[in-house]
Amino acid sequence: MTMSDKSDALERAVTELIEARTALDTAPSPRASTRADRAFARLAALLAPRIRYFTRAYGLADVAEDAAQAAAIGVHRAAERYDPRRARFTTYVNWQIRAELQALRLRRHGDQRSAGRRAVGAPLSLDALIEAGADAWLADPAAETAAEASAADWLATRAADRLTDDWAARRQRALLRGAPAATAPGRLLERVAAERTLIRHQLKTTDAGTRLSESDRHIVRRALADMACRFGGAKLN
Repeated sequence: MTMSDKSDALERAVTELIEARTALDTAPSPRASTRADRAFARLAALLAPRIRYFTRAYGLADVAEDAAQAAAIGVHRAAERYDPRRARFTTYVNWQIRAELQALRLRRHGDQRSAGRRAVGAPLSLDALIEAGADAWLADPAAETAAEASAADWLATRAADRLTDDWAARRQRALLRGAPAATAPGRLLERVAAERTLIRHQLKTTDAGTRLSESDRHIVRRALADMACRFGGAKLN
């Protein structure tokens, strides 16, 4: 089972648990209680390899039973507070389990910060993590793709804004410089603002079916050619 498969399985299990608990709260009954208990047991079984790994990593192998109980509290809390809009459950539950185990280590062994850092940071091979079933917590499989897409969108937006602003400033100077003395500057500024909006939309849109008038297409072609020359370092007239 891949990390993505494990993450998806956890999402299904926690969703089932949340639904079972909601049904129990709405209409308490022995059957609803049994359903909630079984849902939690399935979720705990999926997390068991991860809990064993964290138990060893935090130096709690000598109190494994207490660590299992502490981790179960963390799982309960994670399921109660989980918001799928903010994070994947595989990521959120890790923090809850680790917080409970850290608290247990503090109660059992005192501060021991340096020892704790050595325990948590002890190097393990990826093969060992996979064998232990702990590889699912290493990364959210969707996080890298989402982060790269967000960064690309942000950079594209910034680039489009800078290109458009630079073009509009040069366009405004050219119009004001070449306008007859009787021409009202306000009208020219309004014209540049309208053209800037048009160009910015064309740089931003991904709709290939957008239809422009002939005059708007002419403005867009000239502006894009001007930007290309500017970007390439050519001298503009």
